Amino acid sequence: MGFEALELLRGLHVTQEYPRHWHEEIYLCATLGGASYLDCLGTSLQTRPGTLAMVAPGDVHANRKIGCSFRCLLMGLHALQKAVEQFAEQSIRGLSFRSGLIEDQRTLGRFLKVHRAMEEAEPDLGREDIAFFFLHELAVRHGTASTPLPRSGNEDFAVRRTKRFLDEHYAERVSLHELARLAGLSAYHLNRTFRRKIGMPPHEYQVQVRIIKAKSFLRLGRSISETVSLVGFVDQSHFTRHFKRSVGVTPGKFLQ
Repeated sequence: MGFEALELLRGLHVTQEYPRHWHEEIYLCATLGGASYLDCLGTSLQTRPGTLAMVAPGDVHANRKIGCSFRCLLMGLHALQKAVEQFAEQSIRGLSFRSGLIEDQRTLGRFLKVHRAMEEAEPDLGREDIAFFFLHELAVRHGTASTPLPRSGNEDFAVRRTKRFLDEHYAERVSLHELARLAGLSAYHLNRTFRRKIGMPPHEYQVQVRIIKAKSFLRLGRSISETVSLVGFVDQSHFTRHFKRSVGVTPGKFLQ
């Protein structure tokens, strides 16, 4: 799936009325603050903070925002179905969605994680994992079609080979599809299998390897800026955020 199929929108304290219209894409909008109202299919809904509004392609709707902070995502249904089918490695007949409110904190949390990852241009390996996992879960939990669970099997060799590659090439930027070619599995099959057998997806594993290597470099007297380059983080703030989350202190505190 190409991420050009996604359109991201974000607003802060927006007051605006949107007249009746419709989208070719599926529309998802999380209300984070303020007031928002959605009129769709003869029903008027208040989209309170902590809810996720979903409008199916072609459904006419209008909405009104008053001091509203929000994050929205639009995605073509064909691209979404293709992504879910690739993730599950099975065909899905008649995938569709019903317009309305999703008051499911798990789905909302994953939606916000996807939106932020796309906006902040996280490395490809992490973005792909987050996006595909969310889209499959959205189809399973909130779609109208019967969505199959991913297939599983004996993939120990593929996981060992992927793990060894990430251990040796921790500083390189690598995509999930590149790892899949190395392992001889589809990208989605590899991602699920690696997560199940190792306990985290490939991108999180690579980040952990980078942090472990970074601690070694810092102990050897390398500067923080030098260490950032050696372990493959895009910048120092990105490195510091992951380091603190993993180690519990900033790199500067670690050196002290």
